[in-house]
Amino acid sequence: MSKLGIILIVLLIVSFLPNIYMLYKTKKDGTDSPRVKLMVGIDALLVVLLLAAVLLLS
Repeated sequence: MSKLGIILIVLLIVSFLPNIYMLYKTKKDGTDSPRVKLMVGIDALLVVLLLAAVLLLS
C-alpha cells in the first residue's frame, strides 16, 4: 500500500506543477480563471488526502 501511495503522490505532484505554472501565468497576465484555481485546489486536496492516508495506514 505504501509504494502505491508514494507512486500516486509523485504522479499528482507531476500533474500539479503545470497547473501551478498556468495559475502563475494567468495571475501575471491579470486574467482571472476559476477553472485553473479549481484544478490547483483539487490537486492540492488530493495530495494532502493521499499523504494522510499513507501516514495513517502504514
